[in-house]
Amino acid sequence: CAWSVAPGQPAMRRTEDVIYGRKFGMALTMDVFQPATSNGCGILFLVNGGWLSSKDTPLMVTIQPDYYWPFLDRGYTVFAVVTCSQPKFTIPEEMDDVQRAVRFVRHNAAKFGVQPNRLGVTGASSGGQLALMIATQGGPGNPTSPDLIERESSRVQAVACFFPPTDFLNWGGP
Repeated sequence: CAWSVAPGQPAMRRTEDVIYGRKFGMALTMDVFQPATSNGCGILFLVNGGWLSSKDTPLMVTIQPDYYWPFLDRGYTVFAVVTCSQPKFTIPEEMDDVQRAVRFVRHNAAKFGVQPNRLGVTGASSGGQLALMIATQGGPGNPTSPDLIERESSRVQAVACFFPPTDFLNWGGP
């Protein structure tokens, strides 16, 4: 990770490929963007498009540091979360990743300079739909889990979503 400055922007530190979990031999990663001056709040930005996700494929939503400047300018730490994706995995399996990501950030809050009770989530399109799902399905962790991260809550304190699909019963209908 390194401190960098975009033209006309304050310094920020980006840590790439932080592993927040593993499944089927695959690393689940996020990039962490830390502002020079933090307000102690974290935003999980769900990197997802059509329930597909990638760091490098231009046909899918990718990690876009330019999208995060409005948050970084205000002192928010941004966690760009990449989940598993379709067609290999289902939406409920992607939700497991989102819950894991929230728990991971909460467990490592001090390391990232955020308060564990000041976490929000955002996303657009399918990422917005996943943000709505964590808003309604976030919950307590398992207090007896041998994995300390899984003991953490996956509840978030704020949600903002943009153009999420919400009516799957009438998908494609008028």
